[in-house]
Amino acid sequence: MRLDEYARYDAVGLMALLRTGQVSPAELKRCTVEAIERLDPQLNFMAGDICATEEWLPDGPFSGLPFLLKEGHGWRGGALSMGSRLTAGFKPSSESEMTLRLRRAGVQILGETTAPEFGIYPVTESGLHGASRNPWNLVHSPGGSSGGASAAVAAGIVPVAQTSDGGGSIRGPAHCTGIFGLKPSRGRTPALQRGLFAFTHVHVSSRTVRDSAAFLDALHGPFAGGLFKPLAPVRPYLDEIRGAPRRLRIGVLLHSPGRTPLAPECAAAVKRAAQLAEALGHHIEEAQPRLDWEQWLSRFLAAWIHPLPSMIEQLSAVCGRRPGPETLDPMTLQLLERARKVSVADLIAAESAFHAARSALDTFFSSHDLWLTPSGVSQAPRIGQFDPRSRGEDHLAYIDRILHDYAIFTPLLNIGGHPAASIPLHHGDNGLPAGVQAIGPMGRDDLVLAFAAQLEAEAPWINRHPPHSIFGGIHE
Repeated sequence: MRLDEYARYDAVGLMALLRTGQVSPAELKRCTVEAIERLDPQLNFMAGDICATEEWLPDGPFSGLPFLLKEGHGWRGGALSMGSRLTAGFKPSSESEMTLRLRRAGVQILGETTAPEFGIYPVTESGLHGASRNPWNLVHSPGGSSGGASAAVAAGIVPVAQTSDGGGSIRGPAHCTGIFGLKPSRGRTPALQRGLFAFTHVHVSSRTVRDSAAFLDALHGPFAGGLFKPLAPVRPYLDEIRGAPRRLRIGVLLHSPGRTPLAPECAAAVKRAAQLAEALGHHIEEAQPRLDWEQWLSRFLAAWIHPLPSMIEQLSAVCGRRPGPETLDPMTLQLLERARKVSVADLIAAESAFHAARSALDTFFSSHDLWLTPSGVSQAPRIGQFDPRSRGEDHLAYIDRILHDYAIFTPLLNIGGHPAASIPLHHGDNGLPAGVQAIGPMGRDDLVLAFAAQLEAEAPWINRHPPHSIFGGIHE
């Protein structure tokens, strides 16, 4: 199989070729390795070397499919560097539940993609790896924390890559790179939770909705020790997207609730989605939950960073390195000091604000089927705009800039736990994508996927390709 042939297929399409013997797993691996070697020097999406083995389990739904893990999730043969010099080269003694499920699905794990330090930033820039770059424009970031994975998928290196989301880390990079990224409902897939608020959700990012649905079929389900067990789907997610959803009542948010105005291309993305949904027969109205945005925003930082001291202490002990300027990025050091001052009263106040936000979301979904918002206040940040390696900026000002200038729409759904996806419906005249976020009631991943698939069928994005990719240019 030639590289240009490989690039035409999503994961479901490649598996059809594998099952009928038209291509072999070895051929797919050769294409992936060639693509990595060609594009990683430009995009810097690989966190380590390509895995030399061809270890994968037969008889899984994705047996033999080349695949990349996001660094920080633990697998045999790879380092658990987590984007940090503190943990660089650390070899875990066990694998995460998500990695085990991916292995059972049969994927060929060929390596890890880059993430910022401990996955806590909205750009993939670190003292360990440098800056990962956006295949649409190399002076822009692919977002974070799943930036390396999203750059690899957008560039055609792999059709699907593992991603995770603790405040927007699936949806933000999907928005930046023009791919599809679903954050499942809380507890739908196995996620290791650090801290008290269960912000983290784990899944994959893809170029097509059907790939995301097919992987959710393979990965969902309760796991030992998990606190949250959403109801099992009535039928496979892949079946859910094959038919159009019923007429939906959809609320639309057309502005930013923060102080920074919504960028024109991000506004255009939501308007286009709303117009298309209305043409498909859905009821559209400007509406949003009755949220006190400033209340939950003001409490988010303490809740977000409170696990840092204990996590870094544990990692320091197992890696034999001390936290400091030689091992942690400057902004991480500031956040660590801030986290050491977080009190029980701060966390109780955060939970009170989050309870109000969850209540507002659930009340909204008692009268609406979906909520559409922009995926970001602005498009992909420029390299250096939110660089955690920079010195001189106070951490409060830094976090305030991130939330108001870029990422105000995504953390709310980590607080609520509701399913949310960034859909790459729009592409700006400036050459950068702009996603629209579709949010569903708790547990209704099926509805979010079915709606996204309906938009995809009407306005497909699969043939929109970045210039820095194995596709070699933009073709509409």
